[in-house]
Amino acid sequence: MKPKATILLVEDDQSMLNGMADLLDAIDIGYDVTVFTATNGVEGLEIMAEHTPDLIVSDITMPKMDGFEFLAKVRKHPTWTHIPFIFLTARGDKQEIFKGRLSGADLYITKPFQSKELVDLIKTQLNRASQLKETRIQQLKALKKDILQILNHEFRTPLTYVTAYYEMLADSFNRLSDTENFQEYLRGIQTGCVRLTHLVEDFIQIVELRTGQKQRVIQNRMTQVTNLSELLEEVIQKFEKQATQTRVQIHYSPKDTAPALYADGSSLQDAFGRILDNAIKFTARKQGLNGGNVYVTTFIKDGRFHIEVRDEGIGFPSAVKKQLFELFYQHQRHLLEQQGAGIGLTIAQELVKLHGGDITAESKENEGSTFTIVLPIRPVPTAVSDNLEPSKKQATVLVVEDELHLLEGLKELLLISEGKYRLNVLTATDGKAGLEIMEQYMPDLIISDIMMPHMDGYTFLREVRQNPRWVQIPFIFLTAKGDHRDIIRGRLSGVEEYITKPYDSDELIGLVNKQLDRHFRYQSLITESLEELKQSIIHLITPDFRMPLSTVNQYTAELANSLAQVQTEEELVESLRGIRQGSVRLTRLVEDFITLAELHTGEAESVFNMRAQPIFNAGLII
Repeated sequence: MKPKATILLVEDDQSMLNGMADLLDAIDIGYDVTVFTATNGVEGLEIMAEHTPDLIVSDITMPKMDGFEFLAKVRKHPTWTHIPFIFLTARGDKQEIFKGRLSGADLYITKPFQSKELVDLIKTQLNRASQLKETRIQQLKALKKDILQILNHEFRTPLTYVTAYYEMLADSFNRLSDTENFQEYLRGIQTGCVRLTHLVEDFIQIVELRTGQKQRVIQNRMTQVTNLSELLEEVIQKFEKQATQTRVQIHYSPKDTAPALYADGSSLQDAFGRILDNAIKFTARKQGLNGGNVYVTTFIKDGRFHIEVRDEGIGFPSAVKKQLFELFYQHQRHLLEQQGAGIGLTIAQELVKLHGGDITAESKENEGSTFTIVLPIRPVPTAVSDNLEPSKKQATVLVVEDELHLLEGLKELLLISEGKYRLNVLTATDGKAGLEIMEQYMPDLIISDIMMPHMDGYTFLREVRQNPRWVQIPFIFLTAKGDHRDIIRGRLSGVEEYITKPYDSDELIGLVNKQLDRHFRYQSLITESLEELKQSIIHLITPDFRMPLSTVNQYTAELANSLAQVQTEEELVESLRGIRQGSVRLTRLVEDFITLAELHTGEAESVFNMRAQPIFNAGLII
């Protein structure tokens, strides 16, 4: 069965409008097409309020609302911003074409047009939109799966410690045997409680950070901190035992004396502790029994105080650097399950940002990582925004060109261009080299020649679009192939722009900015969807978890401390009863939380389908 597609045609020439509608009805483009028509932008918006199209084809010169205003209205609407938009117009001089291409339209086609070319270009735009939509769906699906795996593992594992060790403890007590193992069982219960307590507190802290509650608390606690070095040393001492147990050595070598900062010392300790904890864990996993090292350095640079933590862990590719601080993100969890819940770096980053600072990350796979907390030096209260230098948004562009002087010239042009983006330019001399670079770095835009050795532009484009990680990256052909047939072939390949050499520098930079705008707008749509899901899960954790955790901890600690001095059997029974009550309530809370998470992610139906079976006597259940 063909996929459905709704196309909106906006044209004030009625005969032209009818002709295009008949054309789309008569030619098979691989979609079950529904066509809506309007004679100007106002009518087009009215139709879109009732029927969201999958593609729009619009004239420019129209009464009431012309094509440019219509396009601007469409792009401002949050649910329409991703819809492919084609200008089909008689405005064909160079300046008009340039203006149209920079306006945000996906294609600019001039009249008169060839029917087959128009239909083929419409099909290409629908295919690309469908590809991006499927990518969004798969990303959301993958996130749901990852979140549920994390929650199941991170909540149920420590809960198992509590329930299993309680059962062994109770069994030993009932049989009045293995009393020498009481302490071991109690330690097992407490281990589970501590891990679960940390997890619950982290979830609650995320909620407080996202709602602004934590910001108010930290602002009220801020004061002049003159002993930051001592605070850092306290954190290092706290993790010394963990490091020693895993054969990791912590080396602390401050290069500069820590300045006075206006800060909340405990929050900075929390953030630093999370970075240090990660460094120890990943170093231990990589180095194993050979042991490893974590290096902590502090220094002042560019008027800011830096706390640098360098490990000898597994590292990570630069391509995932932007994702490291995202909630629930974990690099290679399928290989390294014991990473926690993917919350620690998110909390650390949020806490540092509340101080006007940032956390940077640098790494190479299998060579370790360096995380640096960067803080503004401000010993007195000032607005956080006053300490942040205004900066352009960073964007990475990959340029692939076999002519070295053209490659260097284009790189220089992009680096010195004035615009809203600060560009980082990567270069390659053919498609094969371009793919190798993309394995390590994730570009926000690709500019590629077509005729190149080893791997030409079309093969390079095909490889990029077949990889789910790269499918959303906009692609520009910059080529000497300027014949009409070459341009149409390039457009039909699915590239976002086709620019012919020699190129106009202003036009090229304008189209680069346009594609980066669209790329980041698309990314924000995905991010919003993912964040909504994450927040719905996070808010399922409530302070209700604290009570049973506290109960289990309290009775376990009391029993452990007084085991040698127990006088009566009633005292033991009372402690066991308290542990059991807390354990039962905790189990119920965790199971309810997992069930609600399955409902919020839509996975409850899948779980039901897996477990469902015929029930022949429902009365037995009641």
